[in-house]
Amino acid sequence: MFQGMNKGNFRTFGKPIVNITINDKKIEDWISFQVNWNGLGEVDDFEVEFQWDISDKPKHEFFYSGSKQSSVVIKGKVVVKIEAGFEGEEIVPLIEGEMDYPEWDFSDGETVKIVGRSYAAKPYDFVETVKYQNMTATEAFQKICKTHGLTPIVPVATSDMIGEYVNDDHTSVAEEMSHWDYVLYLAEQEGFVSRIKGKEWYFAPLSMLEDYQKEPLAFSYGHNVRKLKMKKAPNEARNFVVEVISWQSGEKKKKGNRIVEKAVIGKEEGDNVYTIRRNIPNITRAQAQKHLKNICSELTKQQFSGSFETDFFQELTNDRRIVLYGVGMELSQIYHVESVTISGDKESGIECSIQFTNDIAQ
Repeated sequence: MFQGMNKGNFRTFGKPIVNITINDKKIEDWISFQVNWNGLGEVDDFEVEFQWDISDKPKHEFFYSGSKQSSVVIKGKVVVKIEAGFEGEEIVPLIEGEMDYPEWDFSDGETVKIVGRSYAAKPYDFVETVKYQNMTATEAFQKICKTHGLTPIVPVATSDMIGEYVNDDHTSVAEEMSHWDYVLYLAEQEGFVSRIKGKEWYFAPLSMLEDYQKEPLAFSYGHNVRKLKMKKAPNEARNFVVEVISWQSGEKKKKGNRIVEKAVIGKEEGDNVYTIRRNIPNITRAQAQKHLKNICSELTKQQFSGSFETDFFQELTNDRRIVLYGVGMELSQIYHVESVTISGDKESGIECSIQFTNDIAQ
């Protein structure tokens, strides 16, 4: 199916456009930038480099230290927003978030690098004793979003009280934990994924992510792929417990209304047991068994992973799958994107590197 095909987007000549704003003011004189989309369950981060002035008459209000006063970068709140695209085409947001710290380099001139993370840093850094047992996962998630000024994206509402599964899993919830880890815990229990993009926080099944539903983005070795590296790791070295759970919408997932189909691949007990849980409402037991069979089929395939460099494409996100062509039978297939690094400077334009795997997305 894939062998011999030479498909994929190709970056025609177009002037790169990078918009970088600091505290809502567009900055033209940036030197370089890097954005890391670190994958589902991880916090994205960035760094941007600027010229620094040691002067009482600086070129820019944000990047100086003088004898009488200094800029907000030294002591203050700095919000960074980075967008990218090409002239005559769509400009897309890459990341938005606050500076964690500045880093100066006076070894060859004067520069400052602003290092920060996406707005996922807010719940990641916020630790409290969790007290949401009398709420559903959706209700707790929405409350946590409000605490951090983020917009909840919840296409599927949950119905179980958190206390119902916390009571059976005491070791999974510590007395204190970050809001980020707590939402990841809730997502695992409900078969959801969690990801923050801009000021929107998504909490629902992976399959309902807008970009995940799109056709995989095509890349082809020898066409729009550079420095391709791949490796194989057999899944037999790992142990999985797979569960498919169904229930009638609006009713509790227990007793007669609850269907649980379970399979074990490898050993159910051990140090490296991975649980994959899929919650799918309103399906029959036969349909649950089919879902379970499909998941187990995916898991028992050979795992392939790798990385490559390419041009920047606005259609690419780490929520979207890719399809790799031109590397022969079995290696040419659909892959999940694990992480993406986008970088650029004024001279070389915008580049992109992608880490990928055919392993079922966790």
